[in-house]
Amino acid sequence: MPSDAARPWGVRTALTLDVDWAPDHAIEHVAELLIERGVAATWFLTHMSPAIERLRRWPGLFELGIHPNFLPGSTHGSTPEAVLAHCTALVPEAQSMRSHGLVQSSRLLSLVRASTAIGIDASLFLPRARHLQVIDYPLESGMLRRVPYLWEDDAEMYRPLPDWGVASIAARACGLAVFCFHPIHVLLNSADMAAYRRLGVAGTAAQARQLRHHGDGAGSAFIALLDALAGERAAKISELALGPAGAGFGVGTRSTAAAA
Repeated sequence: MPSDAARPWGVRTALTLDVDWAPDHAIEHVAELLIERGVAATWFLTHMSPAIERLRRWPGLFELGIHPNFLPGSTHGSTPEAVLAHCTALVPEAQSMRSHGLVQSSRLLSLVRASTAIGIDASLFLPRARHLQVIDYPLESGMLRRVPYLWEDDAEMYRPLPDWGVASIAARACGLAVFCFHPIHVLLNSADMAAYRRLGVAGTAAQARQLRHHGDGAGSAFIALLDALAGERAAKISELALGPAGAGFGVGTRSTAAAA
């Protein structure tokens, strides 16, 4: 098996989307950009809606995972068990997850592996790390395959000097290059959180157009990365996790350790 550095950068690059209760018009905007360019992506879902249901029409392009909210006051449930039951009912086919707010612990991850068919976690954020690789994480309930990521749109906004040149970041990576975008920030082309806060959860498509940032931001970065990947083979999270090294890993079934 060739090293990650020897593989074409598109093959080891993945786009992920944390839906974060985005309105349908934001989800549709992002989906259309991906479909137009034929670029694959993994969507981590917080809820179900007509726009999200339509993502299932593109199984060759879109993979659906879950984005469980384990934080206090979660609408997904009041306990970790309830949260996981709610989210896996939304996406029964899910193989992967990224926790909302990156909430994680060994006990929580062991519960995920024991009680669900999730075998891949993408909740490790290592900003701009150049040598990322898939790792197998041993837990009491079995092995969990973890796919770290190196860039996130809202995290970039907090840098003193944001770098929206994500295609060059991907090309420079010696290992995996996994990116996290949020549909609402792509729609608003957010360069900071101001427009997002003004729009609020009930903002309309017309209001979003008025608030859209003109200049470099999450939207321009997303489109530039899509254009760079249009001639490449972007991966879904499961493809990165379950490539030649992941054959027979058992994703899609409950841990055999937990079932024993």
